[in-house]
Formats: sequence, C-alpha cells, structure tokens
Amino acid sequence: MLSKIREFSKSIYAKIFLVIIAIPFIFWGMGPVFNSGSKNIIVEIDNDKIAIQKFGDFINTHTPLNAKLNKDLIDQLLTNFISEKVIEKEIEFFDIRLSNSSLKKIIMNTDEFKKENKFSRTEYEKYLIKNNTNAILYETNIANQYKKKQLFDLIGGGIIPSLPLVNLKYNEINQSREI
Repeated sequence: MLSKIREFSKSIYAKIFLVIIAIPFIFWGMGPVFNSGSKNIIVEIDNDKIAIQKFGDFINTHTPLNAKLNKDLIDQLLTNFISEKVIEKEIEFFDIRLSNSSLKKIIMNTDEFKKENKFSRTEYEKYLIKNNTNAILYETNIANQYKKKQLFDLIGGGIIPSLPLVNLKYNEINQSREI
C-alpha cells in the first residue's frame, strides 16, 4: 500500500494535486469557510438572514425599562420579532406602499392634532414632545401601522363569491323532497 502511495507521489498527477489543492491551504488556510455561515444569525426568512444584533435592538426598544429578562419574556419577544419580520416580508411581497400625501392626510385628520377642527402644527409638536419621540419615528410608525392594516385587509377580505354560486349553494342546502 505504501509503495503505491510513493509511486503516486512521484507522478505528475501528485504534483498537479499539490499545486492546485494543497498549496493554497498551506498559505491561506481555510479562511472564512467555517467561520461564516450562520454564526450570528438568529432567523432566516426566505433566504434573508437576520442578525442577532437586530433582535437585540428589538429587545431594547420593546422591553419595559425595569423588566427582568427571563426565558418566557425572551421567547415572547422572539415570537413577536419573527412575526414582525414575516409581516414585513409579506408587505414587501404584495408591494404595499403608503405615499407621502396619504401619510400627510392621515396625520392631518388625526383628532389629537386638531384645534378648532383644523390641523394645528403646535398640537402635533406638543404630542411629539409629550411622547418623547420625533417626527421621523412617529411617521414611520404610522406608515408601518397602515401598511399592516392594508395587508390584513387584503388577506382577511377574501374573495367575494358570485351571485350564481351563492344561489346554487343556497338551493343545495335548502332543497326539500317529498317521497
């Protein structure tokens, strides 16, 4: 057996093998072949890998200040995080958008921002200061809520059956026969 290996090592095939395969491993090693992959990935949705850092940011923004992180709370937060990411993917899939003019109309028709039945910029600013937020975050949140509402209306609305199908089913259920 060893004699066959020695004979092979003297052949041209062994030298080609050495140059093509062995030499790069000696000089450069395996590199990130084993290190990449799913090292810092918490979930993968439709080939989109979501990093643990995003989940950490989600925990920081959605956990009450004095709450203790235990296994149940982390499970609940992870479930909420994944469900939000799935909803975002569905919104992207159905290409649901909210234009700036629509967002403006939504904000201008909010009762909290009205003074004498007219939109008041000062009431809007007071609301933002009172809730410790800025306009960009608030408007992004409102846009996301309306996109989710449109998605749920799209999914929950279903398909309206035609009148002949309704009548056929009604007749099928309410038919009577005399023997």
